[in-house]
Amino acid sequence: MKKKMAGTLAALAAVSMVGTACGGNNGSGPAGATQEPKEVAVKENKEPAELVFYSMSRDSEASFNDRYGDAIRKKFPNYTIKYIQRAQGTDLPDLINAGTRIDIHWDSIGSFPSSNMVYELSYDMTDLLKKHQVDLSRFEPSLIDVMKQLGNGAIYGLPVYNERMALFYNKDIFDKLNVPYPKDGMTWVELNEIAKKLNVEKDGITYTGFSPSVNHLFLVNQYSLPLIDKNKRSTITNEKWKQVLDLQLIQPTNNPVYQKAMANNKGKILDLNFFAKEQTTAMYISSPVMPQVMKEELSKFNWDIVSAPTMPDMPGVGPQSYPGYFAITKMAKDKDAAMEVLKYLTSDEYQMEYSKKGIMTTLKNESIQKALGQESAFKGKNYAAFFYNKFPAIADKSVAESQVPILGTYTKNLNKVSSGEMDINTMMRTAEEEANKLLDGLKNK
Repeated sequence: MKKKMAGTLAALAAVSMVGTACGGNNGSGPAGATQEPKEVAVKENKEPAELVFYSMSRDSEASFNDRYGDAIRKKFPNYTIKYIQRAQGTDLPDLINAGTRIDIHWDSIGSFPSSNMVYELSYDMTDLLKKHQVDLSRFEPSLIDVMKQLGNGAIYGLPVYNERMALFYNKDIFDKLNVPYPKDGMTWVELNEIAKKLNVEKDGITYTGFSPSVNHLFLVNQYSLPLIDKNKRSTITNEKWKQVLDLQLIQPTNNPVYQKAMANNKGKILDLNFFAKEQTTAMYISSPVMPQVMKEELSKFNWDIVSAPTMPDMPGVGPQSYPGYFAITKMAKDKDAAMEVLKYLTSDEYQMEYSKKGIMTTLKNESIQKALGQESAFKGKNYAAFFYNKFPAIADKSVAESQVPILGTYTKNLNKVSSGEMDINTMMRTAEEEANKLLDGLKNK
């Protein structure tokens, strides 16, 4: 996901709160567990503190306040919460060169290495987490594991919000074409059989059954394949990538009806707009934030959600998560105050509140997971689909991957693959050569 994805997967390709609010648990241990008193010197929230937040996401101040700022101020009335929006003159290098203090930095897992780590904001919070009794076992394990992998054992950030893909489908198209609805637990083979029945021209309209989200083919693949390996070499020629592209791209799009729709779209693979705005694509993969970002469009037709299809050789395993991490920086003035805020943002209380609004929790707590979307504009939809399948490990991340446009080399020729202009082997060899050339340039810097 490109930079925009940090905001869109933090606003499409974003966030979550009860267990403890009702049960008396403060978020430092499993709901219902009895906490033994510990002699730990943790500063209480009585002294004033100023905390400055920053993200590469370009989220507006209104968005920051709605999702984080207002809740933090209410919980910590003695804390002054400031937010610096990324814009011209306030990009991260500008702030660092100006000596501007950033106490808490957040980004999606895709952008985190190129911001937090490249600009040396990273601070290992391990001791601070212990001091403040933050129980990491409360989180979905893959979200903690990838941060430890990225930091070689250090923990630079806590996951506050999560993203995961599921299959959105337009019930009106299914009804019009008299095709049964998709179900939770399908495989990609089963989805492609359904899609064939929905590639139809009717009443002057070209309907397509399914169109892939091309970035997500790679970024959240169910095999947990990284874009590059530990030796900074492209992985695109891995046979597993070929399986992904065959089932999720070539089979659903390489047919006459889809090709006609694609030709009318200037030869490009149909994107989210054909599902949400044009209402001519019957099924599309997206995240739980899509109903918030495209509320007006989705209010105009009848839709629902089922779990993302699984690969035939990976039964019961869904797509990877794409979480967002909040990190205390090494320049933070009051690290204890900052940790108290992060502890609150990952508490059952906060996560339950935002889960109800439609933001996916980072916690294992099933009551919080089941609350997803209950108080959203589209309550009653099958939000449970996002948790239906198991979470695979998140593919290894690295600073190198974030510094060069590896993803762009992989997606560059997908339109040609979809249309049949380029065979998949040629596409993979071309992508490998271009990606490795970029990585070689990085090594020589």
